[in-house]
Amino acid sequence: MTWHTAACIAVVAARAVPAYGACDTTDSCLQTIEHAQADTQTIDARFTQTKTVSLLNEPVISTGRFLFQRPDRMRLEIDSPRPATIIINGRDIAIPGISASEQQQLSTAPMAAMFVELGAMFSGSPAALRRHFEVAAQSTAGAIEVTLTPTLPEWQKLFRTIRLRFSEPDLVVSSMQLADALGDHLEIVMRDVHRNAALPDNAFQVPSPPAK
Repeated sequence: MTWHTAACIAVVAARAVPAYGACDTTDSCLQTIEHAQADTQTIDARFTQTKTVSLLNEPVISTGRFLFQRPDRMRLEIDSPRPATIIINGRDIAIPGISASEQQQLSTAPMAAMFVELGAMFSGSPAALRRHFEVAAQSTAGAIEVTLTPTLPEWQKLFRTIRLRFSEPDLVVSSMQLADALGDHLEIVMRDVHRNAALPDNAFQVPSPPAK
């Protein structure tokens, strides 16, 4: 499992809300998204991830469930092809089933830091992304598209661009496309999305390792 899978922590789900008007600048588009997501408290969604690798003839497809709780708790459950769980609580990242030292390495990796930063899209603060990304946003047919280009050298070694599509009328992130530094591509498409639904109390708790 790679940290490409964690990309899907940048996905937002939403309930039906009033349609928003078109925006004509990056600033106005970010403000429109911020307004639409201001009351997001929780997210529960299904996803399909398709990874195209230059060395493989066929894309790698995985499916799963994504949970988010404001301000910075996330849970990624991968169902197929290989079951796995990723839990993020602020800057702490845990993958049940791996050692504490491996989890520490993941928490301090540049990829982890970059995707944790994308949590600003969930908490209604997309302008905060400008701290570490060049941000361009535009209104397109039925959506607002936001393109993020990393500005930190260690992030530039991992990704060239991240493109998010916020679909009308409720301006949810319906898809994400990532182009990495090797020329491979990742696309994540959301479905069955629910915003502000009740989540299990223990959804973001890391289970204790089994007794030896």
